[in-house]
Amino acid sequence: MTQSATLARPTAVYTAVRDEYTAAVEGAGIADRSHLGRLKVSGADAIDLLNRLSTNKLDDLQIGDIQGTVLTTNKGRIIDLLYVLRQDDHLLIITGPDTCRQVAEWIDFYTFVEDVEVEDVSDATAQISLIGGGAADALPQLADIPAYSAAAVSIGEVDALALRTDALGGFGCELIVSTAQQPALWDALKSLGATPVGEDALELLRIRNAIPDYGSELCEDYNPLEANLKRFISFNKGCYIGQEVVARLNTYDKVQRHLAQVSLQGAVEVPAELPADLLHDGRKVGALTTAAAHPDGDIVGLAYVRKAHASAGARLIADGVASVIVEHVPHDDE
Repeated sequence: MTQSATLARPTAVYTAVRDEYTAAVEGAGIADRSHLGRLKVSGADAIDLLNRLSTNKLDDLQIGDIQGTVLTTNKGRIIDLLYVLRQDDHLLIITGPDTCRQVAEWIDFYTFVEDVEVEDVSDATAQISLIGGGAADALPQLADIPAYSAAAVSIGEVDALALRTDALGGFGCELIVSTAQQPALWDALKSLGATPVGEDALELLRIRNAIPDYGSELCEDYNPLEANLKRFISFNKGCYIGQEVVARLNTYDKVQRHLAQVSLQGAVEVPAELPADLLHDGRKVGALTTAAAHPDGDIVGLAYVRKAHASAGARLIADGVASVIVEHVPHDDE
C-alpha cells in the first residue's frame, strides 16, 4: 500500500466569514478540501470486501454510483464515514483527513485470500467542493448529476470527476483532479463567480446542517446511530464488523445519546479545549464537541446529549463556564 503524508489543513478565512458563509448557503462557494483522504481500492473482490466491513449495502452499486457507509469497530463505534464511488475497474473512497491510513490498514487487515489492492492517492489528487444554492447556476452541467452519483465534467480547460455527495448539507459536488490541475480548477471556478470559502465558514455550515466531522463527532467514542447516520446503515444486508451491536441498539431503542445543535449563552469566545463536559445539576449528561463564532456574535455548536436532555430548550452547563441551550435535535428523516 502506498501511503501519503498528512495533508495541510485548508485556509481558515479568505475574505470575511459572513460573506463566505452566505456564499456557501445561498450562492456558489468553493472550498479546498484536498486534506481529506482518497483511496483507490481495486481488485475483483474490492466491493464485496468493503460491503462486509461497513454498515451500508454496497454490493449492488452500479458504475458511477456513490454510497455513504460507516466503518465501525467490533463494538459498533465509528472509525470513519466513507463515501464510496464505484468506477469501471476500482473504487474511489473519500475518507476523513486523519483516518485515511487507518482505513487502508483496516481493509488490509481483513484481506486474506481476496483479490484487493489499496492505494492512497491523496497526494496525487486534489479535491475542491462546489457548494451552495447557486452552485448549479454557476456550473449548469452539475445540475444534471443526481445525488449520490458521479460524472466526468470539463471546467474551463480542466477535466474533473464530479461526485454529487451533498456531504455538507444542501447541494454539493466534490471535484477531483490531479494535484497539478488544482490551481487551474480553482481559478476556473472563481472566473465563473464562485466565492472561496474557508474552514471557519465551513464549520458554521456543518453546524447549521448538523453534519458530524472527523475527529470531533466521528470517532470511536460514538456509534453511528448517535451521530445521526442511520441513512448510511442497511439493516437487512448481511453481517459487517460491528453489525450485532448497531442492530441491537436500533431494534431495542437503546441509543443513549443524540447529536444536537446548541448555542452557548453568555460565552464571549469559543471554548479553548473541546470536547467539554456538559452538566445538569452537577452530573455529566453530554459533551460539547464543536463550537464556532457566528458573524452575528452568537457562539453555536454541536454536542452529544443524553436522551433525557436531548430536546429543544434544554439548558445545560459547559465545563462550569457557559450556559448551553439545546436548539434542535435533528433526525435522519429531516
